[in-house]
Amino acid sequence: MITKRLVAAVVVSVAVMACSRRPATDSAGETPSVSSTAAQLQTTYWKLTALGSTPVNVADSTREPHIILQPDSKVNGSGGCNRMFGSYEVSGDALTFSGIGSTKMACQDGMDTETSFLPALQRVAKYRIDGQQLELLDASGALVARFEAKPK
Repeated sequence: MITKRLVAAVVVSVAVMACSRRPATDSAGETPSVSSTAAQLQTTYWKLTALGSTPVNVADSTREPHIILQPDSKVNGSGGCNRMFGSYEVSGDALTFSGIGSTKMACQDGMDTETSFLPALQRVAKYRIDGQQLELLDASGALVARFEAKPK
């Protein structure tokens, strides 16, 4: 009976201590700042906002150009007119796309963006996320495309 009470007291003490832990600190004694609002690379709806330094404007009658990187290394989305699909590989900050394809509908609006956007994905070598913004970069670090996370 005493053993059960002792074990229960130890379990409760450990649980209380674990819940009351102070945040980790760096070597200067400061609590590191971690952005809890940074979007995740995978499963986020990334709306295209720029190709290189050129802003992307979407007409009301046009589908929104976007990508979604799935956990199974597949990418899908829209080029602005057609649905797009393909594969990607990610390792650290390295990101590459392959097998990019799309449906072949003709649209009155959005084709200019699409004809630049889909081939641009082939030049991507790295990525960077800053808050709700994703930047795709080429091997030299030049901006290929910029996206904004769209709330679900």
